[in-house]
Amino acid sequence: MIRILLADDHPLIRTGLRTTLEQEEDLVVIGEATNGTDTHRLCQELSPDILLLDLGMPGPSPATTVRFIMDHCPQVKIIMLTAYDDEVYVRNLVGLGVAGYVLKDEAPETLVRAIRVALDGDTWFSRRVIAILAKPVAEPSGVESGDYLTDRESEVLHLMAKGYANGQIAESLVIAVGTVKNHVVNIYQKLGVHSRAEAVAWIWQHEGNQ
Repeated sequence: MIRILLADDHPLIRTGLRTTLEQEEDLVVIGEATNGTDTHRLCQELSPDILLLDLGMPGPSPATTVRFIMDHCPQVKIIMLTAYDDEVYVRNLVGLGVAGYVLKDEAPETLVRAIRVALDGDTWFSRRVIAILAKPVAEPSGVESGDYLTDRESEVLHLMAKGYANGQIAESLVIAVGTVKNHVVNIYQKLGVHSRAEAVAWIWQHEGNQ
């Protein structure tokens, strides 16, 4: 069974989510949180597989909650489930490494699929979220985009240039495939590209085929 913690301060939303999720034979809701503080506590007490986290709850900020869960309950996969597709929220939370960002106007089966994908170590983002992430981020004038890549992102980019698939990159760097995908999203943002081919072309242009 996939054990799920719901974190949303709206009772009707939680009731609807529980009803929807528990129609699936392999999904069970093990707890409900109505604020950020309860979310921290219940993740530690219940050790769910999946946390469905709303953005607008009272208490600690969503980013604070995500960091807390990743530090104290690293086995929990976090899926943002929210009506907000503001670019700042999207980029910040995806940058922290959440396993999914699902908008509340999605069909129920989309959320179910996102849960299963996240449990398998992959990531799932709504189409509008992907469109936001694909937009280039303005960089300070006179500075090369690549200067803002972290060491790990640079490692991932160089392996991409060598033709490594995500699974091979994960194996080479001893990290999860989902983590690789998050790095790839960040690389796209920072380089202002929209595809793997463009990212590889960028490194060939700037550094040669290393």
